[in-house]
Amino acid sequence: MKKNWKTICIFISILAIPPGCDYDRTPLSDIMPDNQQIVTTINPETARYDCDTLVITCIDYRFAIANQDFINETLGLKDNYDHISIPGSILDLVNSDTRDLLFSKFALTVRLHQIKQVVVIVHIDCGAYGGSSSFGSETAEKEILYANLKEAEKLLIEKYPTLEVTLFLESLVKEGDQARVHFEKVH
Repeated sequence: MKKNWKTICIFISILAIPPGCDYDRTPLSDIMPDNQQIVTTINPETARYDCDTLVITCIDYRFAIANQDFINETLGLKDNYDHISIPGSILDLVNSDTRDLLFSKFALTVRLHQIKQVVVIVHIDCGAYGGSSSFGSETAEKEILYANLKEAEKLLIEKYPTLEVTLFLESLVKEGDQARVHFEKVH
């Protein structure tokens, strides 16, 4: 009986822990019923048609809020950037089989919004790369991500020689009972 009780407790504990981003299961239809309209006020500067920067990040929800804070506050780009978020960030850019598709999307924003700089953010433990375990070691993972960032920079500058490209590697770090996102500028 003791063994069964232990199994039941473990099972209940697993059910009580929210898996990833699935912690709030409120259906969108309950949040905003059909035909309801919501109006938000924006900064008048945002109503212009151009912006200076294109930001490229991964879609990973673990980094979404930290990325927005970093881009808006630390980099000072609030209301002045387009944001493309794709699995693996620049993984498809450095892959010659998928590069043209990404460049076609970049070309639109560069042309329409007169982009002058690109900020690229990639992160450790990216699922599009297979996660940290697929690299064999932390050192190997960082070396590959650094190399991919530098390759992306080279490709972007070849295609758009007037663009300034800034690269960042981010990681999720446990500090005590908190998790923090660290950003490292890559040169």
